[in-house]
Amino acid sequence: MSSKSKIYVLVLIWAAALIQLFISHSINREEKMVEQAMSDGVNNLTESSVKAYAHYSDDVLSDEARVLIVRNIAGELGVTSGYELNQRVDGDNHTLELKKYGKHADTKIKVISLVEENKYKELVNENYIMIEIDLKGNACSMADTYVEELEELYEDLGMDANTNVYTCSQHPGEMSEQEMKQEISQFLESMDASQVELVSFDGVSSCYGYSSNIDQYVFQGDEKVNVNIAFTYDEEQDVTYIHRAIPFIDKSF
Repeated sequence: MSSKSKIYVLVLIWAAALIQLFISHSINREEKMVEQAMSDGVNNLTESSVKAYAHYSDDVLSDEARVLIVRNIAGELGVTSGYELNQRVDGDNHTLELKKYGKHADTKIKVISLVEENKYKELVNENYIMIEIDLKGNACSMADTYVEELEELYEDLGMDANTNVYTCSQHPGEMSEQEMKQEISQFLESMDASQVELVSFDGVSSCYGYSSNIDQYVFQGDEKVNVNIAFTYDEEQDVTYIHRAIPFIDKSF
């Protein structure tokens, strides 16, 4: 595979999750995470999003088939009009994206078709379905509900979905190191998680943890992680943003 194709796969499929994500059946903690982000009230929660993806098939899909798939899924989510369709072609890789911008949420549905080389040096097809819902306003508090809805949707389609849930809340002023440590401690405790790694880079402080009670994980180095909290400070607004995610933050700061 060319370097360009490798980058394409990494960007679209969250390589860490695609390669190393383990799915089991346990309790999820999304609701607790959202509740903690809302600890100072709904207005404190500024952003949340839910993503899900799963392997769909290894068939060769036509452009018409990809359109039918995204429209059918959109219908299941109540998106029947006012959306746009965009197609991206990069060599043998095809992505069809349906976008709908709404008052309470922006929805993206993708069918990603890749051509990969297997261990026998044979070219094989891989198709994935990815759904991303970016919530707005008071709807930000419903991230855990959307996780359940997407998991049920994928299950009805015969797929086992990998999910990623993210929230962002704000704290007035610049948080001290002690305040961040306290926030990390409360977050890990609420997730029944232990700290794996604490890193700082380019003004971002990020803590990775692991909980055996959460049904998915990725690897950070050689360690399993499935909860993530990070802090960024906006000097102009004099606000510290607190980012939380299961299993990891996939947003750029």
